[in-house]
Parts: sequence; structure tokens; C-alpha cells
Amino acid sequence: SWVLTASRLSTFVVIPVTLFYAVFFADFGDHEHVFMPARRWMDARKASFFSLSPAEREVAGVSDNTP
Repeated sequence: SWVLTASRLSTFVVIPVTLFYAVFFADFGDHEHVFMPARRWMDARKASFFSLSPAEREVAGVSDNTP
């Protein structure tokens, strides 16, 4: 039946999305909690993705003193 298929599909979508949200976005306060290492890892990945290496800065002609 289509209900069983929809239920199974929603299980494979809803549970991973909920876990991803809980690990990376849910607010557990300012104190250290079990997901902090994963969040620090993700913050480091985001910072490296959205920044330029020294070689890339040289090619782009961007100086380090730009505001």
C-alpha cells in the first residue's frame, strides 16, 4: 500500500534530518555539551571553505588589510 511506502520513505528522511539538526543547529545553551566537537569540526570546515589560502589571495590580488 502507498501508506506503508510513504511511512518507510519518511522514516529514511525524517530521522537523519532530525539528527543532523540536533547535532549541528539545536540550541543546548552556552555550556559544553556532547555535540560541541562535531560543531567545532563543522565550524572549521566552514571557515576553510569561505576563506582564501595565501596562494589564492595572491592570485586574486587581495591584501590582508582589507576590512
